Amino acid sequence: MLRILVPCRIETEHRAEALAVYAELIRATREEAGCLSYELLADVEDPAAFVLAECWRSEADLEAHTRTPHFREAMAALEPLETAANAQRLRAVEFD
Repeated sequence: MLRILVPCRIETEHRAEALAVYAELIRATREEAGCLSYELLADVEDPAAFVLAECWRSEADLEAHTRTPHFREAMAALEPLETAANAQRLRAVEFD
């Protein structure tokens, strides 16, 4: 299982438009094979701070996601609306 965290900032003037893009991206992505969860989290103290939190069954499923039309269209639409940090790619620590 692979988890992805993408911190981003959406300023007030772009919030409604950006959230509409995210709503469609999330809806379409949750239907993809291998998507275990996909949600946008809002910071409770900073109204401009968000984190896109993803969980994928495999690296191959994530790679397939990045090639979908809805992902590519959303990334193009969000580019002028937000600033995003590099994605963190995480795996759970396995304990014996």
